Amino acid sequence: MPRRWLQWLAAVSMGAVLTSPAIAQSVVADPGRGRELSESLCSTCHIVDASPGNIAKSDISSFFSIANRVDQSRERLASAIIFPHPEMPKVSFTNSELRDVISYIMSLREKK
Repeated sequence: MPRRWLQWLAAVSMGAVLTSPAIAQSVVADPGRGRELSESLCSTCHIVDASPGNIAKSDISSFFSIANRVDQSRERLASAIIFPHPEMPKVSFTNSELRDVISYIMSLREKK
């Protein structure tokens, strides 16, 4: 299948998982746990804290900058994690861990 199709399918699937009223009521994402997972699994390449000025590598976005992209959404993050770009290692998260990491990243959005 073409990569675009797989990304679309992942986004739709995760959209259903992340926004389903039944799931939203029964499963609460834990941004604190998401930060712990991010620090242990993602901090080799990304700055994972809330500091907008920190830069790990000039070509690798911090979680703060990722969260504050104009078009950012939970579904877009899920797709990027499930189908990472070639340089990003594939990390296998459980659904709960994925929700937690996404919740943590989205918690870094600036309130406007």
